[in-house]
Amino acid sequence: MKPEDHIVAADYVSAQLSEAARASANEHLAGCSQCRAAVEAAKQKLEESATPPAEIVPSFRRPMLLAWFPRMAHGVWRTLNFLGRFGIVIALTSAVLLLPAPEGVTADGHRAIALLVFTASILALEPVSLPIAALMVPLMQVALGITETREAFEPFSRPVVFLILTSLFLAEALRKHGLTRRLALLTIIASGGGIRKVVFGLMAIAALLSMWIENTATAAMLIPVALTLSRQVDDPKEARSFLVLLVLGIAYSASIGGMGTVMGAASNAVTAGFLAEIRPWRFMDWMRYGMPAMLLLFPLTWWLLLRMMPAAIEQLDVEPARQALHKQGRMSANEWELSATILVAIVLWVSGEFLEGYFVLPRTLLSAALVGIGAVAYLGVRGILQWDEMKGVSWGIFLIIGAGLSLGDALVNTGVTAWFVTLLSPVVTGLPIFWSLMILVFTSALLTNLINNTTIAALFVPVLISFARADPAFNAVQLVLPVALATTFGYSLPSASGRMALIAASGIITRREMMRYGLIMTFFSSLALGLYFYVLTLLDWI
Repeated sequence: MKPEDHIVAADYVSAQLSEAARASANEHLAGCSQCRAAVEAAKQKLEESATPPAEIVPSFRRPMLLAWFPRMAHGVWRTLNFLGRFGIVIALTSAVLLLPAPEGVTADGHRAIALLVFTASILALEPVSLPIAALMVPLMQVALGITETREAFEPFSRPVVFLILTSLFLAEALRKHGLTRRLALLTIIASGGGIRKVVFGLMAIAALLSMWIENTATAAMLIPVALTLSRQVDDPKEARSFLVLLVLGIAYSASIGGMGTVMGAASNAVTAGFLAEIRPWRFMDWMRYGMPAMLLLFPLTWWLLLRMMPAAIEQLDVEPARQALHKQGRMSANEWELSATILVAIVLWVSGEFLEGYFVLPRTLLSAALVGIGAVAYLGVRGILQWDEMKGVSWGIFLIIGAGLSLGDALVNTGVTAWFVTLLSPVVTGLPIFWSLMILVFTSALLTNLINNTTIAALFVPVLISFARADPAFNAVQLVLPVALATTFGYSLPSASGRMALIAASGIITRREMMRYGLIMTFFSSLALGLYFYVLTLLDWI
């Protein structure tokens, strides 16, 4: 890209751009790591000279203090903000340690419960960014004397973590070569401009891509397309309503698409990692249950969205999409090769186990993680994906998944999981399966709005697996998968997922709207998921 094509970071941060120019800049930022870095640097510079809130100092001294020490005052405010949030984390953790250990819990288990509270609170309150918070989990694990350093970090090297990383690399390749935008433009043209079809088409793309690449990355690639479409609507109020509909549709369907495969979400990866410890659990095992759940919830979500937010307009002009597609030109050789590589990877993900046996290949040679690494390596050798381009990938998810697995191991090894089993036993084994499913699904779905979904999986999955270890007649998958998939429904708060944080940060939707629409969607989605697994249980298909 030519230098003159980049945005002026200072103008962007200081809000000196017009509404149209800012929308164009947002679209450019989604695909330009250089400009994103420049904007972050400009924001940091602005923050360092910003005026802190009045609460920091008495009002009669504030002007003099700001005149003499603006940077010091702002530094004090940032420090107080950090100490406030981190202080709550430490206070909650300390409170657990100071309270007597629950009956049946060992000293190590007591410290592991404190680790659970520390993990949940630091990921929810975010006194530091999520990746840094995730790194503090093994640190605290060792500091509490629960385990040694090597054991605390071992989960970070498990294959499922690298599978998610490769999905992020593939997402970056799709963004770089414009395949996602091309697919979105083709969908808009094929819809004929009908609003319902446009929404359905963009949601379908988000769901399809999220099966194979991390769902927050999918949402980030498609939101600029939604911004472009909303600019076709002349009335500002109608344009905003349409944009909210599109953006929520993309975020929700990206979450739902992530249910279909192991690599669709971090909670899927954590759950699959634990399931693999008690039984053979391959890529297709997850798809066998996740794909039908996705196909059930996708049309339900589309229908509910259109009922909650009926569009004031019926038709869009598809000519701008035609012109944009024409400007993009025909698919390049790199685009064709990238598409073919991803298709081959998908085939191997689905049929890898069968091909290993048929061709007598080394065991796990075609495992999901190695197939993903092979695809990325091929794209790197061919020059289709460069290492410098992968530096902008959200590496933090690597740490978040590892932290979740590490926490789960700590809970199992210290006996906390067994203690939770005794607490949950009345719900899991003392109630009819219908009510057990509904309680677990709704609990998981609501908690994921407050606690990182990786933490929920790390807590509940080992507990449910322990039931299977204690009673061979108990089918762990019957309850483990509903709980893991229900963490998809974090729709109500920005803290629920990267997708919701993304649209909240964009300013497209208010917190009140997110809460209102999200709770309705969570209720109906959880009900449908619980019924789906109940039917599978009645038919003895799980």
